[in-house]
Amino acid sequence: MKEEICVFSVICVPFPKRTMTKKIKSAADYVVDLLQRENWQKPDQPYIKPSSLAKGCLLYVAFELLGKPKPPMDSRVGRILSVGTDSHRRLQRALSRACLTQEVYFVVPEYRIHGFVDGILYIPPENAPVPSAAGFWVLEFKTAKMPKEDHVRQAQTYLWGLDKYFDGQIPLNGAIIYYENRDTLDHASYEVPPNPDGIADLMSRVRAMLTTLDAESLPDDHLPEDHWGHRYCPYLEICEPGQRAMEWQAQQPKTLPDEVLANMIAKRIVAKKGAEKMTEKKKRGQRSLMELAEALEWE
Repeated sequence: MKEEICVFSVICVPFPKRTMTKKIKSAADYVVDLLQRENWQKPDQPYIKPSSLAKGCLLYVAFELLGKPKPPMDSRVGRILSVGTDSHRRLQRALSRACLTQEVYFVVPEYRIHGFVDGILYIPPENAPVPSAAGFWVLEFKTAKMPKEDHVRQAQTYLWGLDKYFDGQIPLNGAIIYYENRDTLDHASYEVPPNPDGIADLMSRVRAMLTTLDAESLPDDHLPEDHWGHRYCPYLEICEPGQRAMEWQAQQPKTLPDEVLANMIAKRIVAKKGAEKMTEKKKRGQRSLMELAEALEWE
């Protein structure tokens, strides 16, 4: 039997009664008791990170839980992540007074999932652009050029995790993902509604994966063959489905994404028009009276 202990009304942790050193009579006693303990926040087994779960590959999550090693991080990737962290901190400072709290921790032991949410934004009714915007929102910052499916899945996992952890005591409207391009500082934001059916399906896959691990096997739950994520997976060297996917992708005809192709066509059109204008200017020399009359639209 477990009960939740709240510290400073923000941090909650599952706390077994049998580990209490003395009888707890009040909420204040809870705080004192927790502060007397060492490593009470450290889980006794590996937990799933929402960012890993958001990839949509339960085999990847299983490798992480098993502690499989990843290749050393490239120094350039490390610098990019550092820039992203700095941007997160800057954006959090800018919105600190608009948030109920920031770096909000949650844990759901039965699914072995825990994480930190960038913030919980509060929009007062008198400041809401529309009535439905008033209230509490999960706030997530991303330093990326465009939205991705895994960002939405991560935000919906946060909504689910906070609702479970705080027992529905924080009525969340949804999530807001704020994107900032690390190169240009262009920005955009999107609302992400809760997706109970989608999360229920994802959590059933998590349960199945944990059951498979308990049986000392690996889950057969991975990305489809044509998914771009295989190329960037740090576990590709030990992942048979990923290796098969890369072999399959190598055999496919090379195609360009629609956005890339559209940009190439647009650049060619602009370049062609510019070349035509330059050629027209070079060809023009002394003009006849007839040509001059046509250019000036004289009749």
